[in-house]
Amino acid sequence: MSGNLAPPVQLGEPQPHPKPAAECDVCRALVHERQVAEVQGNLSKVSDVNIELRSHPKHAGQR
Repeated sequence: MSGNLAPPVQLGEPQPHPKPAAECDVCRALVHERQVAEVQGNLSKVSDVNIELRSHPKHAGQR
């Protein structure tokens, strides 16, 4: 090894979970899916579901 290390990675604060749109069955199902993934420790799935929630048409403009 040459001893040249890359500088540390600077991460921002994690985003809060997106809130479901009121009265939306799709959002409710996604929130349930996210809760199950959290209990199972599947943080990749949690992230995927959060992206899906943010992309859901009922969330237009709520990023």
